[in-house]
Amino acid sequence: MPRPPWWRAIGNTRALKWLRTVPGIGRLRSLRPGAAAQTGVLVDAFASFATLDGELSAAEGDLILDMLRSAFPEVDHRWLARRLQRAAGNPQPLQLIAQELRHVYDDAGKLALGLQLFTLVDAAGRSDRNRSSFEVFMRRLGKPELGAAILREMRGEADGADAEELPFERVVFGRDGADVVLPPAAVGHEFRVYRAADLILVRNTGNAPLWVRGRSLAPGGFLRVRERQPLVVPGWSLVFEDLLFFLDVMRTGNTPAIYLEKGAHGLRAERTRTRHSVVRVAFGLDARVEALGDSRLYAGAHGPLKRGEIVVCHHHERLGDGAGFSTSINELRRRNAGSGRRFRLAGDRQEYLVSNDASELESGDLLLGPKLAPKTVLFIRYDAGQAEGELQIRESNGPILVDGSPVRLSAPLRDGSLIRLSGSQAVRCLFSKGFLDEERTLIESLEVEDLIHDFGPGTRALDHINFAVRRGEMLCIIGPSGSGKSTLLSVLSGQREPTRGRVNINGFSLYERRERLVPFIAHMPQEEALNPQLTVREHLRHAVTIRRPALSLAEHERRVDSMLAELGLQPIARRRVGAPGEKTISGGERSRLNLGLDLGSRAEVFLFDEPISGLSSKDSEHVAETLRLLSRDKIVIATLHRPGPPVLRMFDKVLLLDGGGRLAYFGTPAGMVGYFREACEELGIQHPALAENGPLGADFVFDVLETPLHGVDGSDGPTGWRRFPPSFWQERFESADLMLSMRGSESPSAGTGEVPANHGLLPLPPRPARRLRAMLAVFGTHFMRSLLSKARNRGTLYSTCLEAPLLAALIAITLRSSPEGRYEFATALHIPAYLFLSATVAMFLGLTNSATEVLRDRPVLRRERNCGHGALSYIVAKFLALGVVGSAQCLAYLIVGNQFLEIEGMLTYHWLWMTLAAWSGTALALLVSVLVSTERAALTSVPLLLVPQMLFAGALVSYKEMNHGLFQNTREVRERGGVPVPATLMPLRYVYEAMIVSQAVRNPFEVERIRLQRTIDRGRETVGEMGGNEAERFDLAKEGLRRLAAAGASDKDEAVELVRRIRRMAGSASRIEVETMKVWPEDREDARPASEFFVNERIDLLVREAETFRNDYRQKTRRMVFHALKKPLPWAGLPGDHRGWAGDRNGEVETQRYCGSMLVAFILACIGLAAWMLSRQRRRTR
Repeated sequence: MPRPPWWRAIGNTRALKWLRTVPGIGRLRSLRPGAAAQTGVLVDAFASFATLDGELSAAEGDLILDMLRSAFPEVDHRWLARRLQRAAGNPQPLQLIAQELRHVYDDAGKLALGLQLFTLVDAAGRSDRNRSSFEVFMRRLGKPELGAAILREMRGEADGADAEELPFERVVFGRDGADVVLPPAAVGHEFRVYRAADLILVRNTGNAPLWVRGRSLAPGGFLRVRERQPLVVPGWSLVFEDLLFFLDVMRTGNTPAIYLEKGAHGLRAERTRTRHSVVRVAFGLDARVEALGDSRLYAGAHGPLKRGEIVVCHHHERLGDGAGFSTSINELRRRNAGSGRRFRLAGDRQEYLVSNDASELESGDLLLGPKLAPKTVLFIRYDAGQAEGELQIRESNGPILVDGSPVRLSAPLRDGSLIRLSGSQAVRCLFSKGFLDEERTLIESLEVEDLIHDFGPGTRALDHINFAVRRGEMLCIIGPSGSGKSTLLSVLSGQREPTRGRVNINGFSLYERRERLVPFIAHMPQEEALNPQLTVREHLRHAVTIRRPALSLAEHERRVDSMLAELGLQPIARRRVGAPGEKTISGGERSRLNLGLDLGSRAEVFLFDEPISGLSSKDSEHVAETLRLLSRDKIVIATLHRPGPPVLRMFDKVLLLDGGGRLAYFGTPAGMVGYFREACEELGIQHPALAENGPLGADFVFDVLETPLHGVDGSDGPTGWRRFPPSFWQERFESADLMLSMRGSESPSAGTGEVPANHGLLPLPPRPARRLRAMLAVFGTHFMRSLLSKARNRGTLYSTCLEAPLLAALIAITLRSSPEGRYEFATALHIPAYLFLSATVAMFLGLTNSATEVLRDRPVLRRERNCGHGALSYIVAKFLALGVVGSAQCLAYLIVGNQFLEIEGMLTYHWLWMTLAAWSGTALALLVSVLVSTERAALTSVPLLLVPQMLFAGALVSYKEMNHGLFQNTREVRERGGVPVPATLMPLRYVYEAMIVSQAVRNPFEVERIRLQRTIDRGRETVGEMGGNEAERFDLAKEGLRRLAAAGASDKDEAVELVRRIRRMAGSASRIEVETMKVWPEDREDARPASEFFVNERIDLLVREAETFRNDYRQKTRRMVFHALKKPLPWAGLPGDHRGWAGDRNGEVETQRYCGSMLVAFILACIGLAAWMLSRQRRRTR
């Protein structure tokens, strides 16, 4: 059996297989696997079914691609399209495909595959032939009963079947008699939702189209839905999570319940009944509302509710009291789903299966909230009389702890034991009360107390701000320009510590526990955090990976697909964003993308600064709708300038700031309009909108707030003066709020999302643990983002393909000179100058490539500041990406320059040292980019960094001619190869010296000569008499060295081959072969010594002079000699024997190693310092 190619063997190593699963790194093409083994076969299956009618329509192709993207999100979508095109052009026999897939999928996978294949059968034409092919395929797949069940369902023959009789899960949405009843406005709308494995499929069985995932689903059509994707019918808007809830209820029968109790500020939700509870609401396929006492509440068309009355409502119906409070049953369920569920333990049952994966459960089992912990299946047995039990772990993809102790297989449980599944999810055992409580560690409240912030003496930005926001609420902060809206968001985000006051999250001070809490706060500043060179999909993919690095690559892709659908950006997913002026995408699309970068984070509090600034009214409404969708289980706070009435009405609360950061109003939007309407009547303010009786919004409020001074006494006041200063509105609202509190107003609040602390919720979410895989994912994402941004920039292309080669050509042509007229490399005058200019060009390219990089990333870094990732990962990734670009530029330069100057065999060495010079410039420029605040300052620093290095490199001005005060010792040191003290800090000096020495000892001729010389030196060091064979080899090495010196050739290729042959024969041939070997071509007038092709006299002179100074026996101590072959180590003592050109037995090291070590140390120091400075800047809050 033939062995696999070496590259495939390397790719199959465990390390690379693991790296492929790491987001960011797994997307590198060199590490990326081909499509999964079953992907190609699945494409063939889909294509064969879709072409049963002889062609693949556009609708069928779109449906197949949608299913493939969902099934294999990590596979390149363009590859899927090309693979589908090839499969459709050459359909494979279905029987062969079925046999190949038969052993790939389990029963659940085959069922999901069957459902998806039937959608293609249906799309290709509902003919008997197509359905017969489907039945045959499922039979060959080994599951004919599944195929028969699917066909019965699709024909309508399974409508009367119980859920237990169906192999898949199904929920019917429609009119009377359906599992879930749709609103009366949805006339003609019916649909069914199916679940098999991780497939959620929607089938439109009505007469009207459905709006699913932003597209119209025609009657009879199928469409797969994914996380957070909407489904809209007239009068009701559902999302993916709502469909999951109904499927879970149908599967397990669990009906979570909440209690609504009457408080000082309206109704609030509780998981347990108290003496203030007025109704109990149980959520199933319908909602069961039970009145616990007489109240003014209405449930649907029933009410007011009386004690003991039970009303069954549909989820689209509303619960209200007729006095302002009104919410839909479905919205009530959504808002309280995040608090965790309470499961009542049946008295006749002592064993329960508990899991966060619905596919593992049956009717009566307990389903926990999904996606809060790794997949877990637990078996709990308990004794209610003894109030104790036992836990058995059936399956777990993560650690399980009971009362803080890890559990491997089983553990005893006591009353009150806490089973922790993850940092965000746990189960509390309340056996004595007959309950199991799911506890979630969530951010439930954000409260601001007496907040004051001063920018300096006499400059107050925020003045005595007080407000509170609960989970599930959306707060709008409005106010005139300069009123402190952005400053308030910075304070709330943990990035600017206030002068006085507190920001409390779940009752804990944000700035006392900042490192613990800021990862759960997402802050979107007003500036745009988009990269012009990246596509829309790449932006979202990188954002999700940075914010959730612990998730798998496939999960990242699924979330990106969901976000694209949620933001309405699917049509432009592969379009580059471009600069704002390029108009590659519209302003509304840019704003939605900029907003969507944080949607994939694990944040619980979202802060948006002017998200609709500069957008049209329609685009503003779309952005506000996105925020509204986000706020269903989060806290969302957005600053707006002058929102229109439709946008303002979408917010639950509004906070109005006036000049100097003074609070002018806090409450509901409707309450704000009423408050300022009353102010107009009380203060005698005339406003035209009041007479028109039209809708009042933010414009009306601002007009009243900024009522001008003129007209009060009949004269014109100074322009811009206000009738009522900000302090007036602040004091007026504080008085009104005080009176409201004293009256103990019980007006209902806009929502019921408040969950008090006695629910047993853990007060603070745990900080995410740092794992190697997550850190590699962050690093890989930083690297790919930087590399793609740089590689796609036209400036990079021009500098690599044009700038570097043109500079090389200009320098090489100018310096191509020999003293005798005809150019020869051996006598070339300016090879040292060329090497110096090459090092300078590399340093220049490194500096200019990187000087503004961190500055350009500042908006992104500020956006990702709260994610908690270290600055070192970002700096190293940025350095490596820029280093790749710099290396390519240096290679392009050398290919041209070395060719012009006929420098043979040195491309690799010169490229290595130029690359180190470019990397040194890159590291130095990154440090400068971290330190300065403007691009102009960064670019101005380039000559300040480059010119001193050029001056002290030892080429423009010889060290012998420099000011002797720059040297550490005497004038004699300066005259005999000494190095000035400032030059020890200049990386360009080390690069230049290393290139000179490399050119002297690493050219092909010197490499072979040195090898022969080392053989001779080893022979001389032999102790005692040499044996016959050793003596023979010793003599042949000396003869080879003599013949090498006498060798000649006509061209460089002949010279290379000759010197290598001489060395080989001196090491292995006989004496006769060596002595008779011809080393000079006969009858060749153009022949010349072989050394002249590789050895330059100027270079050789510099090195020989330096070696003379280094080996001077008059020296009492070793010292650093410029251009010498070796450098003394710090512990070097008196000079000794200097035989050989390598080794450090005498306290010396080769110059190339020394220079390389110094350059690497310089690079690491700059990177470390830049990371430290950036980390300090990101932690700074004052």
